[in-house]
Amino acid sequence: MQPTAPDFSTQDLHLASYLLALDHPLRRLNGPPGQRAFVFGGVTQAAVTAFYAGAQVDARKLLNAVRDLKALLHQEGRR
Repeated sequence: MQPTAPDFSTQDLHLASYLLALDHPLRRLNGPPGQRAFVFGGVTQAAVTAFYAGAQVDARKLLNAVRDLKALLHQEGRR
């Protein structure tokens, strides 16, 4: 049985969108409004490194992820 990767947290909307477009599960948002961090499960260091190296991802999935995460941030800010 393989050990599961620990949760990965980022405040970078672009990195979070990339991870969501790669189907990493968004577990929750942490932090106060204006300083939210996206917490994902199953993210490897290789996935993060690939993002910063300019890895490509399906454009439609990426744009949908950006839209969804922004909506989630605005929705959380209203609570």
